[in-house]
Amino acid sequence: MDSQGFDQRVAAVEPLVRAVLGRLASDEESPRIDRLPDNKHWWRYGQESFVGLRPRAWLMPPYVPIVGWLDTFPEMKAVRASYAADPVRGPRIDALLGTMVSRTGRNFDWLFIQHVIEPMVLSTGSYECRADVFRRVYGQFELGFGATTITMMEFLPLNGFESALPRLELPDGLILQPMSDGQMDHAISALAVPRVAASSVNGAQISRLDQWALTRSRVVEVVAGHVDVIPADAEPFPTLLEPASWLITALRIVCGGSAITTRPMYAQDDDEFPILRGARAVLTSFAAADNARPTRLMPDDADAVRVVYLALRLPDVQQDRSLQVAIRRLVIAGTRNDDSDRLIDLSIAAEALFIQRGNLAGPTKGDKIAAGAAQLLGNDPQVAVGPTEIGDFMAEIYRARSAEIHGVGQPYNRLRRLSGMPTESLALAVADAELVMHRAVYLVLQDHVNAAV
Repeated sequence: MDSQGFDQRVAAVEPLVRAVLGRLASDEESPRIDRLPDNKHWWRYGQESFVGLRPRAWLMPPYVPIVGWLDTFPEMKAVRASYAADPVRGPRIDALLGTMVSRTGRNFDWLFIQHVIEPMVLSTGSYECRADVFRRVYGQFELGFGATTITMMEFLPLNGFESALPRLELPDGLILQPMSDGQMDHAISALAVPRVAASSVNGAQISRLDQWALTRSRVVEVVAGHVDVIPADAEPFPTLLEPASWLITALRIVCGGSAITTRPMYAQDDDEFPILRGARAVLTSFAAADNARPTRLMPDDADAVRVVYLALRLPDVQQDRSLQVAIRRLVIAGTRNDDSDRLIDLSIAAEALFIQRGNLAGPTKGDKIAAGAAQLLGNDPQVAVGPTEIGDFMAEIYRARSAEIHGVGQPYNRLRRLSGMPTESLALAVADAELVMHRAVYLVLQDHVNAAV
């Protein structure tokens, strides 16, 4: 920062601030500070509650927001002159302001009221002009309004997901983490997160399972005024769709559940001075997660998720046709609400993975699947049963699949769990089948990773 220019602006701005606060004090002895209805933003009032109500605001006299009110003060002339002399801040006064691809008109008077006058009033709870508060508040305004770069956050919300981790770091600057309050505000407005039944006109109830996002930040240049030519490579967006697909697949393979991604969004970092207002969003359609079966990422799963995420990008994995079919059907099965549909998708995944990957003994497809599963998973610690139990279980699962596909009904009196325990619950049997297929796909992917090392 140019210290001489800063000192000149402080010398011009401080008398204006004193005059403004003095006039306000003469009109009303003390400011009214309270909650304020806000039809443009959603404010967090709890883990799952968001309301169109700013929790603490200065209830300004009605004349303060009027355009040109600050120009009624003689001191404003010196302020405008001091800013006009600055090569960075001068062109930003009452001009379009933003980035190369997104700029909006910003009124300097209102920015000054929002980011200098109001913070001072809220800090002191009065119309007193305290020098220490002025220096702190105005210093922040100077840095923010004069910033030459800002941090833009691209984020893609997840539904049906929670984690015991504070965040999960992935390659290429990607981070899976809870959305900030500002990102939640944007996501609610863009319908990128579903509201639960308790929501109201000015209130949004958002499940804790719908508050995470895959994010990536980039630093971009601040641009003021009109720019006729936009470079072809300026701020590419969206860029998270492909890595998000790999992430969701990795989460489903390792953790199960039904997590999905929703709509790509792009906004300035919450913690910075708001050079850019609002957010961009791609209003894509998306499926619904089943919050009765959320994807839960535990600390012990983090390394496995990273391994699978990296494996999915390997050329050999992408060219492995039978594995790709198995992965796709496994992911689809996770989104199904009906147990029979999940059973059918899991069986297709088993056919693709086991029948096509070697010479397996058995006269029927069910026999081959049973033999392939027993061979691959017989010593797997997470499946935790022997080859015979795995083979018998998968053979019965395939018979149940045939009954469903051919409309025979539900002859499930012979169903058993993976442990061998009899059950009449298709849901419990399908849950065990998912475990088998998750582990099978994971082990095949691990083989690809080992071969690539």
